[in-house]
Amino acid sequence: MTIVDEGMAVALRPISVLIIDDDGESRELLAQLLRNAGYSVTTAGNGHEGLDVLHCMRPELILLDVNMPIMDGRCFREAQRHDRAWLAIPTVVMTADPNTDPMLDIAVEDTLHKPVRFRDVMTIVAQHCGPPSGA
Repeated sequence: MTIVDEGMAVALRPISVLIIDDDGESRELLAQLLRNAGYSVTTAGNGHEGLDVLHCMRPELILLDVNMPIMDGRCFREAQRHDRAWLAIPTVVMTADPNTDPMLDIAVEDTLHKPVRFRDVMTIVAQHCGPPSGA
């Protein structure tokens, strides 16, 4: 998208969200819903893949599952804390475990309890990074 302001063309890129979740069906459904709302979405199937993504791009928000194989959300957050640029990215965890408070356990900005409701996701994404470009 390009906006012309007093003779200057300014390109706006969509707000980017990284979804890290081992449940492929849920991950892709959530990604598609966010894309349809105007966000740019990248996905990863575990924390290790999520770190690989962070080496290539810096999303405005990370939606992070807690319980995953290979590298879970806690280990991902621990690695994320070792890089100031990565740590500055707001991170919201998604968990089905009612006995866990990820906000306290791994110091994240917010928590979504699974199954997540799309309305709740949209509210949290907008709170942390604003509405999608062009909205």
